[in-house]
Parts: sequence; C-alpha cells; structure tokens
Amino acid sequence: MAKLAELKLKRVQQLKTADSSFMIRKHKDVLNWMMRTFGMDTYGLTWAAFFKGLGLGALAMWLLLR
Repeated sequence: MAKLAELKLKRVQQLKTADSSFMIRKHKDVLNWMMRTFGMDTYGLTWAAFFKGLGLGALAMWLLLR
C-alpha cells in the first residue's frame, strides 16, 4: 500500500521540566516552545538570548542617557 504523504520533521532538543519548581518549569516551557517554533537548538537559543540582551541593554542605555 502506498503512503499518501510522509512528513520528515526535524527533531528539536527539549529541556526537561519534570523535576523543576513551578516558575522554572514555566520558563522551560516557554524556551521549549521557542525551540520548537523557530527550529532552534540550545546553542541557537543562547545566541538569540545574547542578542536580545544586547539590544535591550543598548535601548535602556539610550533611554537613560538621552
């Protein structure tokens, strides 16, 4: 029997949330959602967080020194 369609999904590493407190579990859930949505691994997510912090820090400095 022929298959109608075959989806090849990329496996994305997930953070374990089983043994975490409520706040940490929610934070990891958000990170897992971001990794699934954008197809990132933990390395890419780290760079995204770095550039987000750099941008927000530059914006804060610009607003404070204006």
